Amino acid sequence: MYQSDELDKIRKRIDELDNNVHDLLLERADLVMKISEEKKKNGIQIVQPAREARMIRRLLARHRAPLREETIVRIWRELVGSISLLQTGLSVVVYDPRHDQQAAHHYWDMARDYFGSVLPMSRGEQARAMLNNVNEGKVNFAVLPYPAVDDASPWWVDVALFPQLNIIQRLPYGHKDNYKFENYPVVVISKSGFDTSDDDHSVIFIAHADGISQARVVESFQKASLEPVAIFSHGGSFFVEVKHYISAQDAILSSIQTYLNKDGVVVRSIGGYPTPLSYKKI
Repeated sequence: MYQSDELDKIRKRIDELDNNVHDLLLERADLVMKISEEKKKNGIQIVQPAREARMIRRLLARHRAPLREETIVRIWRELVGSISLLQTGLSVVVYDPRHDQQAAHHYWDMARDYFGSVLPMSRGEQARAMLNNVNEGKVNFAVLPYPAVDDASPWWVDVALFPQLNIIQRLPYGHKDNYKFENYPVVVISKSGFDTSDDDHSVIFIAHADGISQARVVESFQKASLEPVAIFSHGGSFFVEVKHYISAQDAILSSIQTYLNKDGVVVRSIGGYPTPLSYKKI
């Protein structure tokens, strides 16, 4: 067997580092549990995607090769899922379109990649039932497909039935060339509030807008100094995504409603998500 003093020294140092890393992970887990306990006592929501996004961006800003950025993100997502989410009894339901098993496979893999390998996940076939289960507290997160132009029965129209629910995340969590999930984006729905990560997209829902054209909706957003980056319409409802943080109380919503100039129209923020990461090529 090949012997090398230099290799032995390197391996011994790696063993020492492994022990140090393990000790730090245990210490971090203890601190996270203390934070979770304080959040429960003070009625603060457990899940905070905005803070997590700022944390990941901070780590990537100080990162260097040879470890890929995707590896760092995956490690930290696993930490979040296995400690703060699992230990507080949270669970996920993922949309399963039985007519499209390729999409179902990608939806499941993206949810698992984001929530971690240990958080309980189940499958749901009916979007409205999934939203209702989140609304009633039977499950904490619903993973549903991002809107599509050709969707004959979009789930997002039902958001009007569940005013407590918000979009809090979009998956995949990061963008990179030829990412296999990029053609199957999803959003995460929760009762958690939507807070700013300092670089966000927001979704504005417009209901009871019969007779209002998409061009007029776009014009109303432009008058409010917002440029839609995506817009979908169905039966008098609109799903409009903009690249800004718009809270549920933002006065800009009233401005859009005024510009639309139609009685009975409802304009509200239904959450959003931190701008997805763009991984560097190494």
